Amino acid sequence: MNPTEDLSPLERRLVTAVEVGEVVDLAGEARVDPAEMDGWPPEREIRAEVIRDVLLGRLGDTADPRGLRVRGARIVGTLDLEAVRIEMLLRLSSCDFTDVIWVRGTQVPLLDLRDSRLRGLNGRELTVERAVLLSRVVVPNGYVSLAGARVGAVCSCENARLHNAGGRALHADRIQIDGDLLLDGLTAEGTGADGAVRLLGAHIDGRVSARGVRLTNRSGPALVADNLQVPDTVDFSHGVRVLGHGPSGAVRMVGARVGSISFGDAELENPAGPALAAHYADVGGTVYLDGLRARGMVRLSGARIGGRLDAPGAQVDGSCEPALDATRLQAAQGVVLRDTVLTGGGEVRAALQLLGARIGGDLDLRAAQLRNDQGPALRLGRATVQGPLLMSPISVSAGGISMQSTSVVVLYDNPTNLSADVPLRLDGLTYRGIPGDPRVRITVQHRIGWLRQLESYAAQPYRQLAAAYQAAGHEEEARRVLVAQQEHLRDSGLLTGWARRRHRLLGVTLGYGYQSWRAVAGLLATIAVAVVLLVTAGSATARAEATGRPVGGCPLVERIGLAIDTTVPLVDTGSATRCVIVSDSGTGQTVLVATWVLRLLGWAFATLVVAGYTGLVRRG
Repeated sequence: MNPTEDLSPLERRLVTAVEVGEVVDLAGEARVDPAEMDGWPPEREIRAEVIRDVLLGRLGDTADPRGLRVRGARIVGTLDLEAVRIEMLLRLSSCDFTDVIWVRGTQVPLLDLRDSRLRGLNGRELTVERAVLLSRVVVPNGYVSLAGARVGAVCSCENARLHNAGGRALHADRIQIDGDLLLDGLTAEGTGADGAVRLLGAHIDGRVSARGVRLTNRSGPALVADNLQVPDTVDFSHGVRVLGHGPSGAVRMVGARVGSISFGDAELENPAGPALAAHYADVGGTVYLDGLRARGMVRLSGARIGGRLDAPGAQVDGSCEPALDATRLQAAQGVVLRDTVLTGGGEVRAALQLLGARIGGDLDLRAAQLRNDQGPALRLGRATVQGPLLMSPISVSAGGISMQSTSVVVLYDNPTNLSADVPLRLDGLTYRGIPGDPRVRITVQHRIGWLRQLESYAAQPYRQLAAAYQAAGHEEEARRVLVAQQEHLRDSGLLTGWARRRHRLLGVTLGYGYQSWRAVAGLLATIAVAVVLLVTAGSATARAEATGRPVGGCPLVERIGLAIDTTVPLVDTGSATRCVIVSDSGTGQTVLVATWVLRLLGWAFATLVVAGYTGLVRRG
């Protein structure tokens, strides 16, 4: 272009302004409303090719260090700066662009498009020494692409409004930002499986601030940030609203490596999949989900958290999937799910899924409300909790609790506030001390009732509880628990035939080896029956002479001694040699047969007494 021809007055003004460092300001002090841009007169138009020639030094003399600054103009045509190196700052704020801006592969010190209306921005592999400023930009139907871009300071899209009916609204895969990424107040709507906003593999050395963003994609994920790397905070809190659709998730942060994450008070929705998919994420600090409202699963399986998972008051409806899937989660400083409402799961997976989790501090489930209409509400199998497990109170409106093969330091719970129809799986659960909420009086009978809610009989939960009572010096409570274990085994249907009959007999006579007084009572009762029998049937007894012939009746003392000799093994009062039963009458024969039976009972009860007190039955 000839620098002296074909320029409009506004374009000549631009050339001069760049030379002297002035701003071409057509908007004044007021902020420009994009809706008013359609009414701008032709006098506010600057051709894109003129701007390109100025930036490349083809128009005007040496540019002022303050660069090219235009405000409130309409830029007509395609601003094509692809693969060029620009030496001056580029500020085109509050402008209306009639075509897509091409800065693919461009090198520029600064790019400022704040408050402008764009038809699109292609900034793939863009290099900006300082900042990219897209605050309050409006894209009615197009995309902003910064994929692979390199930004030396801040990249700001605060309060921008991006809409693309044919794909991604903001594409920033593999972007590298040496400072912060500011997305506060961003509204972005896109379509398709690629996502509305993409930060796949992005590397931000500062923080990501995205408070109050509105992201929408009705045919795919709203945010894709897999493998995102941010050593500082990623903040999606304070009024965030995200709507996505599909099995990949509304928000995806799979494998992300960040300093901390916050979705506090955010609302995430995905009617066809996870609301938040952050499995295998590596978080150096804390994951904040306090006050989160999510329709769709929150997936943190395999994630590693150096701080806490902090989600008090969160409400998540996973539908047919778990509300919170934290399988194999590692949380170094604990998990706080106090006052949460978690609904969802299936026949196998629970509303709250913590299989194989490793929790370095407390697991706080106080006042949590769990529901799964198809299967378990809480599944904590093969987990390790290195602090207290706080479950008092906890509400399970539907579903069971499974804590199989789980190790906790202390179990704070209250079985009295757990509904009796909640099935439990506790085999392999270990803890220290007597479980229970120290603020609530929990009796051993409450604990036995708790164990009777086991979905299927298991011995270990009873033995674990009995050992806890015994270690605390409560021997009687320990015995009651162990007796209850055997009663549960008896009622379980696992024993059949002779084993079942033998088990019942030992239960009645010895309390399964834990109540030997029952056998002592049986032996004493047998002795009493024998005494009553021989005392009342005096006519059937007689003194034995040296010749062996019975003569006369036995004295009362001798009859009592005979009863003892008959029923108590290895005891000999001598009465059996001085007093005999005369069996030449019907009464005598009856008494003789009765003493045989009593002798057998005496031996049986005496044997049971020995077996009970020596522990032979319990070992058996």
